[in-house]
Amino acid sequence: MNLTNQFTKRFIAILICMTCSPAMAQLPSSKAPLTLPIQAFRTESGATILTVKIQMEHEWYTYADTPGGMGKPTKFSGQTLHGKTLIPFYPEGIQSSDAFDPSVTVYKYKNGTLLFATAPPKSQFPFQLRLDLLLCHPTRCVPIRRDIQFGESLDIDTLPQAEVQNWWPQYQKLSNTIKQQESPLSPQEKVQENNEVTQWNFSPLYLQPGLEVTGIFSAILMGLLAGLILNIMPCVLPVVSLKLSALLNSSSLGNEESRIAAFREHNIFFALGVLTFFIFLAIVLGATGQAWGALFQHQWLVLGVAGIIFALSLSLFGLFHLPVIDLKFGSKSKNPKVQAFFTGNLTTLLATPCSGPFLGGVLSWALVQGPIILMTVFVFIGIGMASPYMLMVINPKLSRFLPKSGPWIEFVEKGIAFFLVGTACYLLAIALGGNSLRILGPLWALVLSGWLWVRTRPSRTLWKWGIRIICAVLVIGIIQWTTPSKVDDEIWETFTTPQFQTLLGKKKLFLDFTADWCPTCKVLEGTVLTPENITRWKKKYNVVFVKVDMTDQNLENEGLLKALGSMSIPTAALFPTGSKSQNPLVLRDLFTQSQLENILESWEK
Repeated sequence: MNLTNQFTKRFIAILICMTCSPAMAQLPSSKAPLTLPIQAFRTESGATILTVKIQMEHEWYTYADTPGGMGKPTKFSGQTLHGKTLIPFYPEGIQSSDAFDPSVTVYKYKNGTLLFATAPPKSQFPFQLRLDLLLCHPTRCVPIRRDIQFGESLDIDTLPQAEVQNWWPQYQKLSNTIKQQESPLSPQEKVQENNEVTQWNFSPLYLQPGLEVTGIFSAILMGLLAGLILNIMPCVLPVVSLKLSALLNSSSLGNEESRIAAFREHNIFFALGVLTFFIFLAIVLGATGQAWGALFQHQWLVLGVAGIIFALSLSLFGLFHLPVIDLKFGSKSKNPKVQAFFTGNLTTLLATPCSGPFLGGVLSWALVQGPIILMTVFVFIGIGMASPYMLMVINPKLSRFLPKSGPWIEFVEKGIAFFLVGTACYLLAIALGGNSLRILGPLWALVLSGWLWVRTRPSRTLWKWGIRIICAVLVIGIIQWTTPSKVDDEIWETFTTPQFQTLLGKKKLFLDFTADWCPTCKVLEGTVLTPENITRWKKKYNVVFVKVDMTDQNLENEGLLKALGSMSIPTAALFPTGSKSQNPLVLRDLFTQSQLENILESWEK
């Protein structure tokens, strides 16, 4: 009877822990009172120490990293800006009887417990941190996972000295204990301890091997097609607005001969701007070894592009005239050739975060070749992208199909202006990170709706209220779109090298290389890699889904991408179990839900 009671109590306790929804991590303070103040300190040797204080209200507790007979262990992990792994140190828990089964001895952390983590010397902020624990009360438990970006504005040289803190003796004791218990390091672990990038050795397979580049001629052909397709990728939406503005501006000329001459001249220098920027990209990427789109990992560049786009939008609102590129309809540039050339440069820069069909294979082959071949391939990608504008140079009479100026042109002009403001907000959100898009997105929608509301005031009642309903739907839609999904944080694991090494070969893995600045990645996440699909595939095929974030520069993540034979994103890789894990299947650029599901289904046979 005693055994039965103990089994029943333990079974109920396990059920309580298992049925706690991950979404409960955001419960109000009265239900799950937890705060995690984090501080950084520097040692005399130059290392950085982080302290995390677990602050809870009366009667709440969490389990130690070694919880004893029951409970989920508290885990603290993190990486530096360049992917160096933080070393956690956990204090001993307080021995106690478990609240759900008093016959079981557990080890708990009470309010005020300090966790420690050490970063190697010369590490740079910000740090990506994760704390995973089970917060418990005598009546219930709440699983909590907190992903935190810490120290964006911190400088290691200005941090307080660690050796003079009250907790320093406790930290030294924990550190010495860990060193005494450490076993000899494997070669791969020694590489990490020396702060070197892990060297991966894979022999990847590809979903469509026939589309892989095998030589210079196939690279040129596919480069032309890839460049042409770039014109219809998600990144080109702001590009289309820039081009439409320039073309409509040239159509405002009254004389047909002048209009054709201006049309041809604009497209010649626009195409030259595109080709010149591709040559610049070949030089930069070839010299640095960076992946396609990696320019957008630099915050200063993203902020600069956002500023330029915002200035262009303000010029369309008529606030001022820009000296080089002024897209305001009816305005005459002092140097239309320079304006067209720089518009082509800007257009190509905005298109670089996108990778479309054929482009992934072309880039992966070209970026490991010599400078002459690399330059040749990039020139042909540029020719492919510029080909629609070259066609307009060859046949300038296409300008006759452009609509003539009229009162309607103001709405097109202001529509392009608002679209450019939205693009600037999106870029600003990428640079600032966090939840800035949750503020900028609805703010943009409110300003656009306010302008439409005012402009339609004298209109007929039916038209006026139709526009206002659209405005309300737009604001609500933007708020919903910019509100982060809690489910996404739970179904995806965040990539770390130690975790990946542990799971490789033992679990079926799906790695998704993505970035906030990659619109094509967002299209995949919204159509194929949806929370519903991921949840269903995890249960049906027992696959671990891992997100590899390329938003910021991370040498470990970039090294893994190159080891898979890719130099662009989106890229996905599927790792089977056993020895086949060394031959992952790589999916470049875009793929469909049915393609991915067929692959997972084949693993079950």
